[in-house]
Amino acid sequence: MMVAGEHSGDILAAGLIKRLREIYPHAVFSGIGGQRMMAEGFESLYPMSKLSVFGLFEVIKHLPELLSIRKNLKKRIIVEQPDVFIGIDAPDFNLKLERDLFQIGIKTVHYVSPTVWAWRPKRIKKLIGSLNALLCIFPFEETYFAPTKVPAYFIGHPLADEYKRLAESKSVDRVKGAVSTVLTMMPGSRTGELNRHSMIFIRAAEICAASIENLKVLVPMPDQAAADVFSAIYQSSAARLDLDIKLMASSEMIAEADLVLVASGTATLEVMLLKKPMVVAYKLSPLTTWAFKTFDLLKAAYVSMPNLIANKPLVKEFLHEKMTAEALATELISLYTDQVRVDDMVSQFDDMSQAISCDADQQAAKIVGRVISGEI
Repeated sequence: MMVAGEHSGDILAAGLIKRLREIYPHAVFSGIGGQRMMAEGFESLYPMSKLSVFGLFEVIKHLPELLSIRKNLKKRIIVEQPDVFIGIDAPDFNLKLERDLFQIGIKTVHYVSPTVWAWRPKRIKKLIGSLNALLCIFPFEETYFAPTKVPAYFIGHPLADEYKRLAESKSVDRVKGAVSTVLTMMPGSRTGELNRHSMIFIRAAEICAASIENLKVLVPMPDQAAADVFSAIYQSSAARLDLDIKLMASSEMIAEADLVLVASGTATLEVMLLKKPMVVAYKLSPLTTWAFKTFDLLKAAYVSMPNLIANKPLVKEFLHEKMTAEALATELISLYTDQVRVDDMVSQFDDMSQAISCDADQQAAKIVGRVISGEI
């Protein structure tokens, strides 16, 4: 039995189901999942959308229903006594359920480590005595948990596997003979991020355009709503850039880039996997910034995935008040004029990409198989 709570978890779980079927051809999979899981023969007892609730007030609004779903699902799991329960991400829903099941003798696996290494490290207590295995998608996570009683196993990152296949098919090559220098900007996907980042990114691009001849700016957006927010900000800026916005084209637009300016998040991993030089920026809301600083919530030395994986400042990060158009442009121009530094960065990206590309679906299935057999 499995529970995935959102789109990314549905993708991870579908890949795992496919590999588990190779080991257990007659296995039955049920719980809560999305369309990709169901395409692999999974029976979803509730719509996954019931769990896809974000934001403090939205969660509070739906809390009674979420608690009811978890309570009823727990009863069903206890009756059915599955060989293993696998929670895919969604820690607020899954960790309590996993602890309850583990303590009555049902084997449990959690797929994707909660970010206890970055903030709220006390959450690690929720993992101890709750799991037979924690599947980690980054190598530094396994290292982080090594001194603890959390049974953590590094399996690699499915996105790295996907991009490795793309690179091998040469479908993400930079167009040969391009005459423009291409700056791809990724200011975020959520409205708050776009409102905080977009104008600063646009001003940085203007400064770059004054120094870099024939600069073309590409802006991939996840959906029309995000594109509309960015477009409105761009229009209000009165900037005159050679700019192109496209939906659902992040890999294409990163592949076209000579330089990438990106908001911290999963997108930094995508840029790393496509081996493009980047500058990372992020600005929290004033209230959230105050809370993080006042209560010392952020424990990680870095925020971008390349730096976390490398455990060193491989790419420049401009956070909060340090994120200015002038600072971002200065760093972008510095990268543009320093090919030796770019080559070194890209070479390290290549090494790190290979390190986290190790067929995550298969590795995850192997660990689950060892849990089922009682080996771990």
